[in-house]
Amino acid sequence: MKKRIGAALLAPIIVLAGCTSQPAAEPESDDNVDAGREALRGDAQGLTFDAEAAEGTTLVRSEGSGDSFDPECLITETGMAGIENPATLGEFVEAFPAGTALSFQPVYMVDFGSLCTRSDGEDSLCVVFESYEVEEYRPDIPVIAMGVYADQCRTAEGVGPGTSVADAVDAYGEARFGFSYENEAREYVSFAEAPDAYSFRAESDVAQVMEDDRNRPSGRYGGNYAGVEGESYFETNVAHPDARLWEIWISTPL
Repeated sequence: MKKRIGAALLAPIIVLAGCTSQPAAEPESDDNVDAGREALRGDAQGLTFDAEAAEGTTLVRSEGSGDSFDPECLITETGMAGIENPATLGEFVEAFPAGTALSFQPVYMVDFGSLCTRSDGEDSLCVVFESYEVEEYRPDIPVIAMGVYADQCRTAEGVGPGTSVADAVDAYGEARFGFSYENEAREYVSFAEAPDAYSFRAESDVAQVMEDDRNRPSGRYGGNYAGVEGESYFETNVAHPDARLWEIWISTPL
């Protein structure tokens, strides 16, 4: 039996998942996928990529055909932009049209590296891998999760990077934000009815300019932790009014 990893990689995601009792997500129906594609067709421009790698990273260039690549960038429980569950970095690279530039970064966060396309100078589509003893790109490195950062990408329910938390709640139910000082205080967001394969992160301009002594996550975050007490883990269901998603992770099957 296949199991999924990715959302369970980091401790806060495990805790957030425990806050809801929902059945395992069923594969998305063709009708849902078709509806998602129709919703995306209204966008003026599909996803395009920068020609070079990010500064300080290693350039990896695709030699693939890109036959399945979908510039409308539909996010599903098994992939993104037509790229379905790549098992290795090499499979991910060759899923893009020939000549596509990807940035290889062996240290992306603690214990993990990333391989990403970039759009307008920012990461757009990524895969994540365990970086133990990894110093340079190899096509056989296993993928453990996919990350979506491009604003053009959306799920069948219309949720993606740049979506307001309020709109994501309309699509997936109540949001809960949480972070742990034992996990570098990175905030993660869960939604009561979102597919199990997805995990989310949010940001808020209001949160970034607040200056007080309350416990708060590191980096970008969208939850309002005013009055929330705890020791190492903190959780809230209150979002800052301008909170929006900036990252969706998709777990990959073993």
